[in-house]
Amino acid sequence: MDEVIDEYSLEQAIADGVLVEIFKDDWQKLSGGKPIVATAHLYNYVCSAEITGLIILLEIWIEYAHWRKTIMPTLPEQEQMFVTEMNGNKIWLIEDGNAFTMMFPEDY
Repeated sequence: MDEVIDEYSLEQAIADGVLVEIFKDDWQKLSGGKPIVATAHLYNYVCSAEITGLIILLEIWIEYAHWRKTIMPTLPEQEQMFVTEMNGNKIWLIEDGNAFTMMFPEDY
């Protein structure tokens, strides 16, 4: 078994600019208060035009919320991974104990 030497915290990833908090004022409504973040790579890709980019990220979140409620419960556990596409690029939205994270697969 591998020993974890150091853990990169959510707070440190945000402080370092690796992750960007999105929709922070609406976390309670959208995720029950759990942070929603995007990798800086994805955020910078979609948010070159800030308002349009945030709308795209919100559309991804809405698609995820629908999938999580209606489709995810019907899938075997090993297939419960949300994947969508934007301009031919795959985007993952992953939930862990700390946050919901939107990312390109290569950001994982």
